[in-house]
Amino acid sequence: MDSKNTFLLQDTEMFMRGELDNVTVAGGCILLDMVQGGHVPYGCYTSPAISLPAFDAVRVSWNAGTPPDTAVEAQARVLVDGNWTAWSSFGRWSPYLDREGARSTTRGPLVLSSDHLTLDSKVGMQVQLRIYLYTKDEKKTPSVSLLGVSVHAVDVIPAGGRPVNAKLNLMPYTVANRAPALHDVMDLAICLTSLTNRWGADILPEEFALAMRDFQPGQDPRNLSFAAAVAGCWGFPAWACWADLALLRAEVRAGYGVVVALSRRAVEVDAGMPPVRFAALRGFSNMDGAPCALLIDPWAGLSNFDAETQMPLDEFLVAWNNLALCMRQRRKILPEGRPERSSVWLRHEKDSPEGLYQMYLGGTPHPLPDDFCGEEPTPAPAEPVSEGEAAVPDTAPASEAEKAVPAPVHPPRAGGVLAWSVPDERPHATTAHRTLHFTRPMNGGIHLGTRTAPDEPPTKYTVYAIDPAGRMLVGDVMV
Repeated sequence: MDSKNTFLLQDTEMFMRGELDNVTVAGGCILLDMVQGGHVPYGCYTSPAISLPAFDAVRVSWNAGTPPDTAVEAQARVLVDGNWTAWSSFGRWSPYLDREGARSTTRGPLVLSSDHLTLDSKVGMQVQLRIYLYTKDEKKTPSVSLLGVSVHAVDVIPAGGRPVNAKLNLMPYTVANRAPALHDVMDLAICLTSLTNRWGADILPEEFALAMRDFQPGQDPRNLSFAAAVAGCWGFPAWACWADLALLRAEVRAGYGVVVALSRRAVEVDAGMPPVRFAALRGFSNMDGAPCALLIDPWAGLSNFDAETQMPLDEFLVAWNNLALCMRQRRKILPEGRPERSSVWLRHEKDSPEGLYQMYLGGTPHPLPDDFCGEEPTPAPAEPVSEGEAAVPDTAPASEAEKAVPAPVHPPRAGGVLAWSVPDERPHATTAHRTLHFTRPMNGGIHLGTRTAPDEPPTKYTVYAIDPAGRMLVGDVMV
């Protein structure tokens, strides 16, 4: 990617140009120092000052492996009127935390939001980054493989670049088929999955959604910095940036998909939907002289393949707010501490109710707690209607795609996902294309179907239990 407003620090040579405080660089990653055979409890890497085009907003990205009991915290400061501002933190991050992005604050010319920094009536020329590494276990260290910054340049005419007519084979998924409790973060998680699964990763959107969610009260839980971080912890280099059409075309030309943020129509916002939705850009077409952007739109309908949509390029450029998340193919060496999968054995206990199966991990019973999926989600309250008053909508009729979107729910703060599936009529390219049935634990296990007749052939059930960090237990049983 060639973009003057985005700067990525990665690999040993680039990291060594910064200031190392209780950290070292090895294997292309920043690690905590070791003293007498154990890692120090915390350390800090500080980048050199980074000169960028005049800007009024900043986004920071990082890719890190964070084993349990470790975390990282990225910070940035800006040179304004010849003086450095105070450091601004974007929150401690690890899949194993109840992650919270930055608290919305205003400090002088700086306006800090959950995943970006804005300058009020000022222009910056340089940015400096630093990232803290923490551990509670001297045998473990987080590892940082990428630290990046992107700025929103001012007084720069966006470039269109050379037109491209190409289509990438991204994996299509829709919000309608995903876990209802994760409804508010699922479009961004689906976009990440669409990009990673095209390279054979076979990740479920729920795994990403649980590991990246921002729990900061009152903020959009879809934190773009956390999304880049969670892709990185699964081994896919990723970063958030401000982009133009030229960059999107260059990414597609190079064979890379891009996650883009699109503004919603007024009728959707009035219906209670978030003002921004995420889609994955899978290419551009120019059929019959009508240029279009090709998308994976998670909100497009009920069927997964309904997500393969297109939008006239002019309409796309109006809806797109110039935010993007770029990604590269998986690294050969994956970071330690990423959420992993483990196989479980499912067994029906002799004294258990019919259809109830318990999990065994490594030969040991592994009961699921009653609150494994968090508290029961409650539907959003309906607007009261006076007696005798007709419920007449004050907006245009919903399209078929809008009707397909489930009603918003108030999700639990931190809960996992429990689901099962049976073989569909046709095999699928990825596990995420299977029809998943989302449920809750019962007596420490999961209730599955039963045979209605002795001569009925058994059915293979696959069970998925994903904890709030994105770690998954998966097992099969014939019922």
